[in-house]
Amino acid sequence: MTDNILTKRASKPTSTPPTHWSQKRAFTIAIVLSGLIIVLIVMALSVVKYETHLMTGDTVLLELAPVDPRGFMQGDYMTLRYDLERDILERLATASDRDKPSDGYVIVALDEHNVGHFVRLADSHQPATLAHNEKAIHYRRRHSSIQIATNAYFFQEGNAEAFEAAEYGVFRLNDNGDPLLASLANEAFEVIEPKERSKTPLDSPPD
Repeated sequence: MTDNILTKRASKPTSTPPTHWSQKRAFTIAIVLSGLIIVLIVMALSVVKYETHLMTGDTVLLELAPVDPRGFMQGDYMTLRYDLERDILERLATASDRDKPSDGYVIVALDEHNVGHFVRLADSHQPATLAHNEKAIHYRRRHSSIQIATNAYFFQEGNAEAFEAAEYGVFRLNDNGDPLLASLANEAFEVIEPKERSKTPLDSPPD
């Protein structure tokens, strides 16, 4: 009888000890830290990409289109529209719906001040087809509007008056035709710099 009881006790499976709470906490912390590291890496790569675009892109000026004065200045930013958007819409208006892609490229010719003027539209980016003074700028069509770049320019509070003289958006254009708004320029093609209370010509080399 005693032998049977011992045999039953010996054959009973042992339960797995529960995981200690500190192990669970360490695992959770490791997961959170890994996610944070991934986010920081992505952010760092985005900053590097932005800075590279800003430093190495070709300079292109686009003329600003008039906007509703009531919505022109909004505290610390100003609303932007571009004449080139109107040119694109006018050209698309003459095409059939089948020939109106949601994304495309507008070819501009640069004058002596690097101001881009409408030439034609293209469905794809083909640098080999461009003349020496032409650039391809990527655009997006959303319903009845065209988006070339950001429609807002942010500045420090109190500098709104200086930017009322803006006539051009100054862009850096990368090899893919993506425009990045870098600054604004006045009618004399000078970058508006309210901090220094001065205006630096675009053609002047840095000191």
